[in-house]
Amino acid sequence: MPVGTGDIDVPHAKLRALHDFWRQRAGERPLPSRLDFLPEEFAPWMGHIAIADVKHPSLEMTFGLFGAAFVYVNNMDLTGRPVAELPALVSAMILADYRGCVESRQPLYTCRQSVNRDWTHIHRIVLPCSSNGEQVDKLIVGLYTEGGKSPFSG
Repeated sequence: MPVGTGDIDVPHAKLRALHDFWRQRAGERPLPSRLDFLPEEFAPWMGHIAIADVKHPSLEMTFGLFGAAFVYVNNMDLTGRPVAELPALVSAMILADYRGCVESRQPLYTCRQSVNRDWTHIHRIVLPCSSNGEQVDKLIVGLYTEGGKSPFSG
């Protein structure tokens, strides 16, 4: 499956900056590797990042990192745990988005009403990474909330 340029409309400024950073790290390659990023380079998005490891061929996913904004939105810390452990309604939606990103090898931006908190919208970007340039094996996910009294709005 061919990979495009990763051009998507990202209206949220901080997530647009994360998307630009991801594109810059890819350079001329279709996808960057997770190893193209140093942990300290994520400082502008600290707490707003999750990283999911993708197992093939099952497409099972486990969070290697689950930032504080994700914990706040989901009322649980899933660091080291499968994405499927999210509540059923959330898990089905998130897995569909993540699997779509893995299969298309394209970034995905969404803005949705939170199912856990009626007053909060969730801005999320999912950025695929590949160690071998072909198969997506990691997803970098950025998340910000909007509305209410969330400490993770921005």
